[in-house]
Amino acid sequence: MSRRQLNQTDVSFTPFLLDDASVVNKLLNQLSVDSSDSPEEILSRLLSVRSIVSTASSNARRQQEAVHNAELQVFRHIGVGTCATVFEHVGTGYVLKKQNSDALSVEPDYETHAHIRDSFAKHPFLEIKLPKLMDFIEESQSDWWDTNKDLFPAKHATPGNIIVSEHILPLPKAIRDALVDKYVPINLAKDKEHIKALPANKDCLARVYLGKRRRQDRLRPPPFFSLRNFNLHIDQMEELGLDVPAFTNIMADALAVLHWEAKTDAEDVEFVLGSRPVAIYNEAPSAHEIQKKDGKIIGTIKKQNFGRRSVHMWVLDFNRCQSISMDEKGLKQAVRAFYMNDPYYPRPGSDNPKDEAVWEQFSTRYLSASKRIVGDGETKLPSMFVKMLVVEGERREKMKKEALQRLSESEM
Repeated sequence: MSRRQLNQTDVSFTPFLLDDASVVNKLLNQLSVDSSDSPEEILSRLLSVRSIVSTASSNARRQQEAVHNAELQVFRHIGVGTCATVFEHVGTGYVLKKQNSDALSVEPDYETHAHIRDSFAKHPFLEIKLPKLMDFIEESQSDWWDTNKDLFPAKHATPGNIIVSEHILPLPKAIRDALVDKYVPINLAKDKEHIKALPANKDCLARVYLGKRRRQDRLRPPPFFSLRNFNLHIDQMEELGLDVPAFTNIMADALAVLHWEAKTDAEDVEFVLGSRPVAIYNEAPSAHEIQKKDGKIIGTIKKQNFGRRSVHMWVLDFNRCQSISMDEKGLKQAVRAFYMNDPYYPRPGSDNPKDEAVWEQFSTRYLSASKRIVGDGETKLPSMFVKMLVVEGERREKMKKEALQRLSESEM
């Protein structure tokens, strides 16, 4: 497999409302949190795409201090997976995904991400955010390792292939605290302040589950409460008065691009609410251009204010996406990926009228976005995909009802 690297560029990305300071300040006043606000009021106001939130959390202060102090810009370990270990480049807005020794290469992950990024860039109507892909550092790139290895924790300083990308920051502290106040189980209510202070709960991204409601028949209260990868179900969005149609449209547009521009099955991708600092980014324009490295991370972030963060819906995790053929075989692959994924997408065939309405909006928007993408091309394929989803949804609902009926009969 060829080694691809991003090319340094002066092209910049300007987040929502950055250039209009007066509008930003007005929004911040509207979105500020009053001590008398209920958790529901806070979440309804702040937990939405394009909101801008001020935060004075310890993490925001640490990040902002590092912006102006290079000695604090170290690679902090924040997670580990099967193939890679993840480090935050403090004060820069980057994360480094370092390939584990003897693990599968991270280069296919990099190339898929770059391909999908290039596909999304062709469609400016999209509101979804992708983590900016900044660089690919090779194990053999001695200049870079000589310059940067001391920034790693000592046991992780061994050279290895690295993907450098934008760090999706957690939801701001005001949102995290309100989620705890609103949704902590009654048996854990006395521990709310402790739960808010747990370091693990500061890494809070909210998974947008348009296809699932909470179970109302739990026999026992849960023994713990976590904000890490918090599951935000459709019934919670409804009770908070969140903009479900906006979430639905953003997700439908993104899936259409993943299918018909990127030509992938979108297997195991995630849709989350997270934040980014109000900032200007440099990003490389093409996954196919090659540049000789000089020991520096390419794509420097020019400015950032970690104390002011904009909330967005993000799509991420493309390492399991596979190419699909533009025929019935490819459609079956995409249908399988749709139902194998976590319940981000609305599901067809529900007995709940609200769920069916969300599905109708999702499928209509998906078809509209698909038509914009394929133009006069294979317009029948998106329609076939939706019809196949409906058939599969009906089959799954029938199987579920039959299983429940058998269970009921066995208990009689």
